[in-house]
This record gives sequence, C-alpha cells and structure tokens, in this order.
Amino acid sequence: MKTCNFFIFIFFIFISMEFIDAKFTFDVCNHDKPHIHFPFKINSSCEYNQTLISFPGYGDLIVKSISYEPKKLTLIDPKDCVFQVFLNLDLLPTPFRYYHVVRNYTYLSCSVELPHSFERVPCLSGYKHHVYVVESSSDVPGSCEVVKTVSIPFAYSSYVSDDSFGLDLTWDSDGFQSIGEELSIVILVFVIAGLAYVTTCCSKKSQSKKHEWEKLLGDLEIL
Repeated sequence: MKTCNFFIFIFFIFISMEFIDAKFTFDVCNHDKPHIHFPFKINSSCEYNQTLISFPGYGDLIVKSISYEPKKLTLIDPKDCVFQVFLNLDLLPTPFRYYHVVRNYTYLSCSVELPHSFERVPCLSGYKHHVYVVESSSDVPGSCEVVKTVSIPFAYSSYVSDDSFGLDLTWDSDGFQSIGEELSIVILVFVIAGLAYVTTCCSKKSQSKKHEWEKLLGDLEIL
C-alpha cells in the first residue's frame, strides 16, 4: 500500500508541474527572443528560431516584442504584407484588439491604376489588378470594385516600410482569465480522475494480495 501511495504522490506532483508549466513558465526560442508565458503559450510556438502566434483566418505571425505593462503585443508578418494581414485577420474569436485607434477603411481592386493621390498597395497588386486602401467615406472610382471594408489603424502609405508597423495588439485580462479558469478546471478533473484510477488499481492489487495470503494460510492449515 505504501508503494501505491508513493506512486499516487508522484502522479500528483507530475500533473501539478504540468499545470504550472502550462500556466506560468516561459516558452522561449533562445535568449534574445521575446519571452512568451501564459496566456500566450496556448497559441504560441517556436519554429526556425522564431516565436510565433497563430491567428484564426490568417495563420502565424512572428512575435517582435511583448510588454505586459502596458499590455502590448507587436507582431511581424512573415509574408511581408501588413495590409494582407489587416484584410484577413479576424480578432473577434480572440481576446486581442488593435492597440491603436481604428477607423473603417475600404479595400478597392481596380482594373487600371488610379491617380497619384491614391497609393497602390504593391504586395496585394498584380499586373492586371491594382489594390488600394481608402477611407470608407471616399467615392469608389468606376474602374474599381469594393473588396472589403475593415476596421484598421491606418490606410496604406509608401512611408510604411516596417512590416510590424500597425501590428500592435492589446488584450483584456478577463478574456485570458476565462481561458485560464477553464484550463484549471480541466486539469483538476484530470487529476481527480487519475488519482481515482490509481487508487482503484492499488486497492484491487491490495485485495488480490490479501486473497492470495488468505488462500495460502488456508492451504497451510489443511496441511
């Protein structure tokens, strides 16, 4: 029975360590990369010595820096097209929101290039289509079609050369707290179920040993 208790104790310590690791420890690519800890470890990974966070509807973005006070997460698009991220990134299923004030901007796909007062987005444009990001209140030229209207920090500018510019996010503690609480409940249930299973196995083993001893004593009495 002491052996069973020992294994129960080891099992409990192991699960507790896993819980602490999931909630508090760091997930670091190397010493000079951003330190990622709860709650980001849930969606973060380390590939090719880059710390990544995966977002639904878009995919992986590189973590450039993290500040927990103030709450600010700066990301870089590995595809080098920030406005493609703005077009496709859906933050609604996540606890994140843009760090800077956002406004409604409209993406236009045009068959011909517009006058120089409009700035073409090179990474989204091609030989026969030209993409522009304009304020939603602007008139749509006849050669253009509306692709999508999104709430983003700014319209495209050729002066924006940093792939992280504008990809600053913040978050509410409540959203991540609920994730942490759900994780805690799941782990607690797992620990209780595991302990119950180990205890049952040890109990059955103990009863089996007891039965063997009783049988042996009975056989000795017959002799």
